[in-house]
Amino acid sequence: MIAGENIKTGLEKVKEWVSWCPKCNSCKYLYKDYAESCPAGEHFKFETYWSSGKVWLAYGLLNGILKWNENIIKIIYACPLCGACSMQCQQDVSDHLIEIFEALREEAVSRGFGPYSNQKAFYDSIIANNNPYKEPHSNRLNWLDQKELKTTAEVLYFVGCTSSYREKELAKSTFELLKKLNVDFTISPDEHCCGSPALRTGQVNVIPELIKKNMDIFKKSGAKTIVTSCAGCYRTLKIDYPKILGKELPFEILHISEFIFKLMKEGKLKIDKEKPIKITYHDPCHLGRHAGVFDEPREILKNIPELELIEMRRIRENSWCCGAGGGVKSGFKDWAVKIAIDRLKEAEQTGAEDLITSCPFCLRNFKDAAKSMGSNLKIFGIVELLKDLI
Repeated sequence: MIAGENIKTGLEKVKEWVSWCPKCNSCKYLYKDYAESCPAGEHFKFETYWSSGKVWLAYGLLNGILKWNENIIKIIYACPLCGACSMQCQQDVSDHLIEIFEALREEAVSRGFGPYSNQKAFYDSIIANNNPYKEPHSNRLNWLDQKELKTTAEVLYFVGCTSSYREKELAKSTFELLKKLNVDFTISPDEHCCGSPALRTGQVNVIPELIKKNMDIFKKSGAKTIVTSCAGCYRTLKIDYPKILGKELPFEILHISEFIFKLMKEGKLKIDKEKPIKITYHDPCHLGRHAGVFDEPREILKNIPELELIEMRRIRENSWCCGAGGGVKSGFKDWAVKIAIDRLKEAEQTGAEDLITSCPFCLRNFKDAAKSMGSNLKIFGIVELLKDLI
């Protein structure tokens, strides 16, 4: 992906692993529980939509056994890349499943077969506007009333495109929370898209430029810690950037839930205000399964007096995806909402009044699903809850 000689791209990157799947079917259901795990497999009910089928699809394409066509494109893009299969898989290929699926998309794009038009529009807008939403770059901080921002600070809040342009309450709440906590932080109006929408849909040509621009912004800020409120940005900065660059970043990358819990552990934050309410928590895929952040949001919630956390049946690494990831929200809009509806029904079964999560994509898709099904669940981010209690 980064310019240089002998850099493998597409399926060449994963050819070592595409023959490792023995098709044991353990990826299809929660390990030792047998509840549904894969949104694509459950919806389309055909082997190639399951994880094992896509791995052998990759093998067939790599070895010339299969030819590219529209059906194959649908199969590889009808996957939210949630990673549930990698948690259930009991084989050596488990650590490489997401890499294989993303490589399939990269290969499809390089051959001119993908992505879908709405996903291609993301890429075009990132190049033209530095965000995937066709919004003017100059409007990135329109949600922020206070225009005076420090040039340098200990912490840089990386807002992300979805919070900047779509879920602005999440951005506002994070800003207000950091201010209330007297954190030495700033925000860059020059912030560019992290690249996640392009990476997840196989449109990788723009990634080196985005990394360079954002790394320059990070360095100019003087920040030692980069904080995100978006699970997608977090996964991209924390996992993808170092992998692509071939080295660790010279900054600490923290999700806002990690940052807040760190302050709690250091004794710098104690919540005294009571919140007598029953809530349930949804693990975003990029934050949970992809990055292993499960405990911090729950520990924060447990430290709120009178708040009762009631867990859903499928939680942590076994959580059902919200349906918005991997380009599914743009490529399969109605189905993405259906995936979210399944999760909201599970949340309603707990008897909770509110559904809390830590990702703007989850928030947006859950809100769309709640409207579609007429759910009374209140849906908001963990920082929206916290800012009124501190």
